[in-house]
Amino acid sequence: MPKKSAGGRVQQIVDTRTKNQKRVKKEAPLLAEGFDSLVKAYFQPSALDTKYKELIAVALSISRCCVPCLAIHMKNAVEARATREEVIDAAKIAVEFGGGPSFVMIRNNLLEFLDELTRKKE
Repeated sequence: MPKKSAGGRVQQIVDTRTKNQKRVKKEAPLLAEGFDSLVKAYFQPSALDTKYKELIAVALSISRCCVPCLAIHMKNAVEARATREEVIDAAKIAVEFGGGPSFVMIRNNLLEFLDELTRKKE
């Protein structure tokens, strides 16, 4: 199990992502630029606002069992003013598509991440 940083697991994942993203940009710039352009295009203002896009990303992260994706998109969803209840509702939908492994993602990560992300605001 990864060692927890002072900021918690979500912050550790964000920090690792930032460090690794810089490395990918340096060693494989075309790959990094292509993926960054794709993400920026999909998350720009459109019919769905950012909060709902991030809630969809939370559900997909759970159904794909991607812990780093879950941490990043939960952080983004909370920053976009998604409530705890909205995040949990998105997570419930993910279990329909991902079954048991998705439930394990919720049990082992989602509630801890929510506690970490919302504790700072209280």
